[in-house]
Amino acid sequence: MENKKNPLKLDIGWCEWVSFPALKIPAIEARVVTDTPHSVLSIFNYSTFKEGENLMISFGTHPVQESQDIEVYSVLPVKTRRMVNFVDGSKDWCYVIETEMRIGSMKKNIDLTLVDREENRFRLQLAAKTIKNLVRVNPQKQYLTGQILSDTP
Repeated sequence: MENKKNPLKLDIGWCEWVSFPALKIPAIEARVVTDTPHSVLSIFNYSTFKEGENLMISFGTHPVQESQDIEVYSVLPVKTRRMVNFVDGSKDWCYVIETEMRIGSMKKNIDLTLVDREENRFRLQLAAKTIKNLVRVNPQKQYLTGQILSDTP
């Protein structure tokens, strides 16, 4: 949905469909969060390895909420690592990748922090701060960009 106050910004709700072409994820439900600076993707079965000078990470994702029926595997270069403070009080060093994200008509490269926390209801928590100049979040609405992504690979 186009933003009437600023037509260059995309209106999004607290829950939206997102795709990650490089991860081979055509659709994943994202919880849009406004109180955290980093977007987080829940992963499983990950390992790192060297490819030339690059540190790479191989990992699996279950893109369907509360289901492990569909598994998508990806391999990408590691951009960095960061310390993540979890809601339960625990902390851990997590890998960060950079990848293209699509939400509605918008495409943007974002940093994704990879966490081994499959118990999260939403497998993707999208930090509104990472796309703040491009979107306006309406916390009372959801799926403002549509129920299903139409131009996913």
